[in-house]
Amino acid sequence: MNPLTLVRETTAWVSGLSKHVKINNEALEKECEDFLNKHRAKPHKEIWADNWFHYCDIDIENKESTFTELTAKYILVLDTLNFCFWPDSEFEYHHLARGLKNALIANPKCFDADQLIKVTSETVHQWFGKDLPNISERVRLIREVGTVLIEYFNGSIKEMILSANNKASVLVDLVTKYFWGFRDSAIYKGKQVFFYKRAQIFVGDLWGAYQGRGLGKFDDIKQLTMFADYRVPQILEELKVIEYSPELKQMIQNKIEIPVGSEMELEIRAVTVHVVEKMRDYFNKGHCELLALEIDWMLWGRGEAMLDKLPPHHRTLTIFY
Repeated sequence: MNPLTLVRETTAWVSGLSKHVKINNEALEKECEDFLNKHRAKPHKEIWADNWFHYCDIDIENKESTFTELTAKYILVLDTLNFCFWPDSEFEYHHLARGLKNALIANPKCFDADQLIKVTSETVHQWFGKDLPNISERVRLIREVGTVLIEYFNGSIKEMILSANNKASVLVDLVTKYFWGFRDSAIYKGKQVFFYKRAQIFVGDLWGAYQGRGLGKFDDIKQLTMFADYRVPQILEELKVIEYSPELKQMIQNKIEIPVGSEMELEIRAVTVHVVEKMRDYFNKGHCELLALEIDWMLWGRGEAMLDKLPPHHRTLTIFY
């Protein structure tokens, strides 16, 4: 079955049953209308590489360049490590992205599969100049990437990507099939629910970095959902698009850890996915064609820009986001 359909359908099901997280449709429509008015006045789309922290060596005008794999290697390592920074209050996503960028510039072979299988905690410390939270799991996941690439794809990320035949759904399926650390699902009221956050963001980042060409060409990119994490629900709650139960709101405000796999945690993530689906549908009706991943980027960027003003985000110790 299509893994992206599973994400969309199972998160919608959770959203319909959710008791701790609700959607405020009036606030949602207001935010969508405000965005549409601004977009009509000044159209804008997020560019993945238009920042100081992402590595990207792709020349979009050169077809051969869009099939080179150095940027793809960077993205795979980036999204292997893209989870759970909050135990270190001084480390955010842009520190991760920039640290890996610097490591790759210093040694263009450091993310080759035969190097990834030898990564240690000391290696990761060298990349960032500090220890990352949950370092043993991060090292295990990086080694898993190298091992899988060597065992199943001749050590080549390019071979893996091309084997998906320009299908985002197939590449997400491949990643979750071969890389166990990307199998982001849980059980809610006895039913399996799928998120696949890091597998989806890997495909979305490829599409963004390669601007839909070469290794980033996916004919079904519209099927990706948003990437359920901490930042997007944080900004949605600030905008009153989602509302928390008093119990959950107090836990988040007091920075009390929400157990992984709990109903509260799964409802936050699932409702966030469903909200972005509703926003995408609203935009499309307003003749503003946006992908769910572009709305994710937009909301994430807005949240990053407002970090000092936002209430705390929920805290869950996990390897999935």
